[in-house]
Amino acid sequence: MEKNIFLPAGICVRLADATDDAFLFSLFCEARPELAYLPLPPAQVETLLAQQYQLQQRGYANQYPTARNWIIECESQVVGKIMLAELVNFIHIVDFVIAFSWRSRGIGSAVLNVVKHYASAQSLGLSLQVERQNIAAKRLYTRIGFNVCQLTATHEAMECK
Repeated sequence: MEKNIFLPAGICVRLADATDDAFLFSLFCEARPELAYLPLPPAQVETLLAQQYQLQQRGYANQYPTARNWIIECESQVVGKIMLAELVNFIHIVDFVIAFSWRSRGIGSAVLNVVKHYASAQSLGLSLQVERQNIAAKRLYTRIGFNVCQLTATHEAMECK
């Protein structure tokens, strides 16, 4: 994305850097509350989360080597991230997370609409994959204009043109 893309007042995005690592890891952990119920000591759960996070990041780097993490801020607070890979014919949303305490405030919609308009201005499609069980995310993506184009046992591939 470029700097000349406009978001509603109070919301901005910036490229992630090393100072964002702890926040990015906390978002990853927040999205996996079920792991707190494992019959393991907290230190082992933390180790498991750290290992899974590193595996996810390596997987993203291998599959989307040009992807970039953008940090989402609202009212000068870090509230989420969007990872985008600009490919030949489309932009792929690799990962998109808004912190739970900041959801349902229109931040995700605003960011997605900007990415949608950016892709359209570049004559590119926009794609993503969402877990089939993530009803709230699928509802958001559908509202933005995404349509299901492929189903797997665990995910739905969606596109917005």
